[in-house]
Amino acid sequence: MAGDVLTASDVGVGGVWGGSDALAGGAAGVAGGDPAMNAFEVSMAVLAGRGSEHAFDLAQGMFHGTAFCLAPRLFVTAAHVYRNARAAGTVALARLAPGRHHIDVVVDAEVFDAVDLALLRCRYLEAELLPCSFEPLPLLCDVACAGYPFGLELLPDEPPMYHLRAFKGYIVTRRALRQLKAAPPGYETSFVPPPGLSGAPLLVGAERNSAVAAVVLGHHRAECDDRIMEVGLAVDVEELLTLDSQIVGGSIAERIFGLPRLTR
Repeated sequence: MAGDVLTASDVGVGGVWGGSDALAGGAAGVAGGDPAMNAFEVSMAVLAGRGSEHAFDLAQGMFHGTAFCLAPRLFVTAAHVYRNARAAGTVALARLAPGRHHIDVVVDAEVFDAVDLALLRCRYLEAELLPCSFEPLPLLCDVACAGYPFGLELLPDEPPMYHLRAFKGYIVTRRALRQLKAAPPGYETSFVPPPGLSGAPLLVGAERNSAVAAVVLGHHRAECDDRIMEVGLAVDVEELLTLDSQIVGGSIAERIFGLPRLTR
C-alpha cells in the first residue's frame, strides 16, 4: 500500500534507510543491560502553528497528538493526528524532555489513511529509538504508553506547562479494525485513550525491554440497546510492514527493518 506524500521529499534511494542506524531485523527488545527507557525521549508532541525550529508559535493552545521515532529523524503518528494538525498550520514535533526541549518542523509527510498511519520526517529532531515487536499479543497482555493528552496547560500571566502522561492496561482483544478502510489487525485496550494520545507507541515488555507493539488510534465506543462498552483502539505495528513509502524509497519492511514486505 502506498501513501499520499503531502510535501516533496529529498530522501535518496538505495540501501537500507539510515545505513548503520537502521533497525534491521525488527528486534523484539532491548538488551537487559541498557539504560531504562526515558518516556520523554520516546514520545514526541505533535504541534501546529507557524515558524521554524528556532521560534515556533502554536496556532492553538493544544497539542494534536503524539508521535514516536521509527528511524533517525523519521517518525510515526496516526494519520488523523497529522491531518488535523496540518489543517491548523505548519506541523512540528516537539521533544519535551526536561532540559532537552527541541521543536522541529515536519519537512515531509506521507499518510496512509486506509490504516490511519502517517510518516513524518524532520531534519534535526533526535529521539530514543525503540525496537518493534511483530508478535501478536495475547489477551490480558500488559501494555503501556505515554503521550501528550491535554499536554499543554496555559494559564493567564504564567509560562506554559507541558505534561507527559502515561497509561497502563491490558489487551482486551485482537481483531480487524473494520472502522478503517483496510481493516488492518489491531487491538482493543482496557484503557481509553484521551484526545492527544493518538499516535503514541503502545509498548509491551518490561521497562528495560520495551518494544512497540501497536500505534494508539483513539477511543472506541460500542453500543447495543442500553449497553455500552468503551475501550481503546490501536493498530498493530506489523501493518507498517505492508506499506510502501515514497519518503523511505520503497518498502518500509525492507528499507527500515531489513525484512520481507508483508502482503495480506
